Amino acid sequence: MQISPQVEAIIELLRKFQSEGLHDEGLLTLFLQHAHSAGKQKELGELAFHGKYLRNIYITIRRQTQESELYEKLESEFARAVNDFHGMLSAFIADGDEEFCSRVQQHALAVSEAGLKQLLELAGDFATLKNMEIELTHGGEDPAPTAQ
Repeated sequence: MQISPQVEAIIELLRKFQSEGLHDEGLLTLFLQHAHSAGKQKELGELAFHGKYLRNIYITIRRQTQESELYEKLESEFARAVNDFHGMLSAFIADGDEEFCSRVQQHALAVSEAGLKQLLELAGDFATLKNMEIELTHGGEDPAPTAQ
């Protein structure tokens, strides 16, 4: 997949925005390029929103103990968010080229512990994209502040 100058510019902005770096810059680049090539900017925005949501639930649930009163509800919400994000990724890549689809299916969509880890890392990268969008469009004032 040929990466456009526009996508390269976005990745460069993300590198500057996220000082710790992205979890999988190469995979996020492919998502951005597919959105650019297939006219899926709206869907990319939805992935960024849901990626940030999933990442925030994951961070919150890790701060809880199994005995806390919110744990069971958070666990249920986390499972739903993982399932939703997984489905959104599958739908997004459905018309992608073979290399892109294969990479996403083998890594982020694999039904395994490693696959869940990759899915959460990808959600984190999409959260970074969403946070950068918020920073650029709202001057850093997140209308619904949440943890990164």
